[in-house]
Amino acid sequence: MEFKEKATGLLQSVSSFYQENKNRVLYVGGGILAIAAGFIAWNFYYIPQQEEAASEKFAKISHFFATDSMDIVLKGDKKRKITSAVEIADDYSFTKKGKEAALMAGLAYLNKGQTEKALEYLNKFEADDSYLYPSVIAAKATCYSDQGDYKKAAGLYEKAAKEANSEASANFYVRAAQHYEKAEDLSSALECYQVVLKKYSTAEDGKYLQNAELNIYRLKGLMGDLN
Repeated sequence: MEFKEKATGLLQSVSSFYQENKNRVLYVGGGILAIAAGFIAWNFYYIPQQEEAASEKFAKISHFFATDSMDIVLKGDKKRKITSAVEIADDYSFTKKGKEAALMAGLAYLNKGQTEKALEYLNKFEADDSYLYPSVIAAKATCYSDQGDYKKAAGLYEKAAKEANSEASANFYVRAAQHYEKAEDLSSALECYQVVLKKYSTAEDGKYLQNAELNIYRLKGLMGDLN
């Protein structure tokens, strides 16, 4: 069969199908157009407007976070038309500033000792850089530590240490080790100190060296493994 004949046959088949299922095709096509229109409106009109509104409100509350005015960060100030970080996070959750406000609210709640609320808002934040991400994980670890969940806290501190891959890692490994020990997981605590000894015993990180050596010796003694 030549190309023209085959093409003609296919076109006739499509035409027949359309005539027989015209209403269904129009319905589906209309639905696709509606979805496409909604997508365009959401991404090119609604979200930019929300971003702008969130940015304006975030700029006002940032000063109070920087000056440790956590009550205003969490409650706002109606007289001065200051929207709280909590409201910004809730009302503009799909925006970048809304997510940053969630982090701000989470840290403010942590500062006030309200660890459940702190975790709620820290979990709404999505870090996308190698410096901030491990710090957020460590903040969550602190929440669990304050709640007495030392095993969870230790795991998060260790995760923060692995994600940081910098001098901060040594500090996070030490915190992980301390919490593993509180959770009576001595082998995991020992492993964390051994990582510190192996990877962070340079002159720059030497402040962790003696601490790691002493704790490795102590833990091995507790575990009966000094030979």
